[in-house]
Amino acid sequence: MTETGTTPSPGLDLRAVPGLVLSELGRGGRGVIVLAVDGLSWGAAGQVWRSAELTCLTSTFPSTSATAWLTSVTGAPVSEHLVVGAAYRERAGGPLINVITGDVLAGEPARREPVPPLVTLFERAEGAESVVVGRELDLLRGPWVETLTRGAARQPARHALTRDPHELVPGVVADVEAAISVPRNEPLLLWVYVNLDDHLHGHGYDEAAMSALAVLEQHASAWAARGWSVLAYADHGLVPVASDPALARRWAEVDVAGLCELPGGGAGRVRWLYPRPGKEREVADRLAEAMDGHARVLRADELDVVELSPRVRERLGAVVAIATSPAFPLPDPRLRHEHGALSPEEMLVPFARWVRSSLV
Repeated sequence: MTETGTTPSPGLDLRAVPGLVLSELGRGGRGVIVLAVDGLSWGAAGQVWRSAELTCLTSTFPSTSATAWLTSVTGAPVSEHLVVGAAYRERAGGPLINVITGDVLAGEPARREPVPPLVTLFERAEGAESVVVGRELDLLRGPWVETLTRGAARQPARHALTRDPHELVPGVVADVEAAISVPRNEPLLLWVYVNLDDHLHGHGYDEAAMSALAVLEQHASAWAARGWSVLAYADHGLVPVASDPALARRWAEVDVAGLCELPGGGAGRVRWLYPRPGKEREVADRLAEAMDGHARVLRADELDVVELSPRVRERLGAVVAIATSPAFPLPDPRLRHEHGALSPEEMLVPFARWVRSSLV
């Protein structure tokens, strides 16, 4: 723990996921169904998934999808895969990008920095056929999603995309049934993206989300009874927020061209600034005063929750703010639940296993 909350726990964080999945695949049987549920916290899973074996894992820093999903599929820490958040500078002097969409947010487009060529879970699954149902991920192009799914065949989603949890789960079930109904000569490793996150940002863990998760568990148990190993895990949880317009104005007064080389980057409840050379201390002091106790503001060199390799250091801004209250100014102030910081609700995520039947 730190004064801001929970930190990634070696051996029990998302880096453990590839080993856990491959171990399950090695048990034999028809194969493994992996439900990758975006936004599901440890606490919410514990309330609704009553028939699963649950293990608590910690997310990455920041606790955000771009970083966490890549760690979970490659087993690599941020210092190796270099995806330090959703929006960051690719390199010193480079543009600010959105790594998920590949869009350039600020600065001059230039030579793109690829995601390092790390080995994925799917490439390691020797003797199995790996299939990914990306659903919303299928709308993306670029190095991030290509790295995330490398080594797997892509199966298009069968139902229209939706934010309604009651409509989401039938679509996921149809995708799984379509994949497991195909005759195969090898065991199947099926990884299905379940985008609960879009709903949770607006509504939190409400009745619609929880009842949909309960229905999903019913299907997971049924697949296990049919001889499939069924696993599920998440990238992060979410907390209620109420972004304060006054704090947002104070942030904007520091995030200006006279003080910073680029607009700030980050991921939800963790944001950073790129001070001009020689302005680092001034920016840090002014931002700490502006946040007025609603964030822990520190120099990047003081971070103790991520390994500051040289390439991580040039991607992060020199001044980092980690939210410590719901009023923290968000990149999107319309959201009612958000993530990225170090609270237990954001950092603790489930790894679930439904025990398969051998009587098939």
